[in-house]
Amino acid sequence: MSKTRNTLRATSIKGWFEMTRETCPICSHTGGCMINTNGDAVACIRIESEKPFSKNSACPSWLHWLKRNEKKQITTENIQQENSEKKLSSDSLDTIYRSLLVNTELSNDHYNHLSGKDRGLSDEQIRIREYKSFPEKPWNCARLIEKSIGLKDFTGVPGFYLAKGRNGGSYWNVSGPKGILIPFRNNKNEIEGFQIRIDNPPNEIKLKKRDELLHAEVKRQPNIVQVSYEGEILMEKEFTLDENVTIYHENNIIGWVTLTKGQRYFWLSSANKPKGTISGLPAPVHVSVPSSELKDWSVGELRRAKSVWLGEGPLKQDIAIDKIVQVYDKEELSDVGTTMLGLPGVGSWRLAIPILKEMGAERVNICYDMDSVSNVYVQKHLKECIKGLRNEGLQVYISLWDGKKDGKGIDDLLINKSFPELRRLV
Repeated sequence: MSKTRNTLRATSIKGWFEMTRETCPICSHTGGCMINTNGDAVACIRIESEKPFSKNSACPSWLHWLKRNEKKQITTENIQQENSEKKLSSDSLDTIYRSLLVNTELSNDHYNHLSGKDRGLSDEQIRIREYKSFPEKPWNCARLIEKSIGLKDFTGVPGFYLAKGRNGGSYWNVSGPKGILIPFRNNKNEIEGFQIRIDNPPNEIKLKKRDELLHAEVKRQPNIVQVSYEGEILMEKEFTLDENVTIYHENNIIGWVTLTKGQRYFWLSSANKPKGTISGLPAPVHVSVPSSELKDWSVGELRRAKSVWLGEGPLKQDIAIDKIVQVYDKEELSDVGTTMLGLPGVGSWRLAIPILKEMGAERVNICYDMDSVSNVYVQKHLKECIKGLRNEGLQVYISLWDGKKDGKGIDDLLINKSFPELRRLV
């Protein structure tokens, strides 16, 4: 049986742990899939089985039993505990997060990224959407928020935690890496959370195994990779990005190792820290409207929309919706709509259902990135999303374009002054 360290995260399901840095033995991906405390069962979110594990959740999974030689040893050394305070209500979070934005600035580097040719945002758009940089001195930012709104206790606010002072006292701090703070707004224009587009994402390993005793890790960033088998180091060398290396042991192929770019977007969260709070349960869904409408949208006012676009991620949806009102005429906009929902992930489309109902939606334009054409994992969720929306009585349209010519995302497409083909699914 294999033994790993610091690769699992405790979840809200007792006895089940997310494989955050360990490759799932079923789908060969990291993140999302879970293993049980006995190490003999996996709840995989990508490959189905005859037994659903969490079929009706925001991210469904299926149960798979491991063979004896695949069984993993689960110890406390493997597990990162998930400790979190109960998250505050949306209106309470909005008050605190808006004060955070007031007391935070946007760095020159981040401004240049947002206003550059790839994003193309104007100064007014950046100001209205309130993109900011994660504070250089987060502890000082927390003090400024305390003074501005008179709040002394940040328990239940994702990102905030109680830090220990040098003299034995404690103070509130904000946890996060350097990067751009991107607000997640709900359908009442309340800021419920943030994603951080980090500046320098660490490289990660993608490992496809033929033998469960194979292990690989980035020993030193950015590209020194160590590969071992049953504790014996087989190689330690510099990899190039996206290089795929076949691993042999005693002349037998035991797997493949690829160095990939690490995750770029992270939630503002303080789980596992004193008085800290996880970002999700449930994860926020971003509601994006044109900048011209956002500046006049009162906090607490429910957004109504008959036609809604459904995609992934907040920043690309913000960019795309501003482009949509520029390229479509008034009559066309009444059909396609000027509201976008940015999901936290392609598999979390179920989170959009209650929001669509509240908004009075009748039509949904799905605008996932064009890698859904070739990515089996995205394809599966796309098919489930279409079926689920149609079961709710919604008209479903799919957005199509040439991903190679006009870019992967709908934001790239519209920046290139092209339109998606909206095809109704009947």
